[in-house]
Amino acid sequence: MDEQILQRLLEADRIPEKTVNLSRLGVPVTLRGLTGKQVYLLRERCTERTERKGQMVERLDEEQFNVALIAASTVSPNWGDSRLLAKYQASGAEEVIKRILLAGELSALGDSVLDVSGFNTTLEEVKN
Repeated sequence: MDEQILQRLLEADRIPEKTVNLSRLGVPVTLRGLTGKQVYLLRERCTERTERKGQMVERLDEEQFNVALIAASTVSPNWGDSRLLAKYQASGAEEVIKRILLAGELSALGDSVLDVSGFNTTLEEVKN
């Protein structure tokens, strides 16, 4: 039993992938799961901190967070392709994503990234 558990843990570095279809564009998008650390770092980067009345107030820029999640996890298409950067006069993949996708698509794709990354996963209790 312990050997099986150890073997599964040794194979735990296989990151799941999921392909979703952007129906408006007719484009499949392949997403790869992100680790907890990757999601944490993206969330930190997209959190604005301001001081109000002596209190530190944090606000997550949800649009930017979804864009960052999508850019970090997309296997295909290559949002940073030079032709896309030129067409959309963008500085990088995140800018291309912002200019191509509608707000609802950003939200839905961001949710898909979190799903393939293990969020929204239910755990079952092991009974002895």
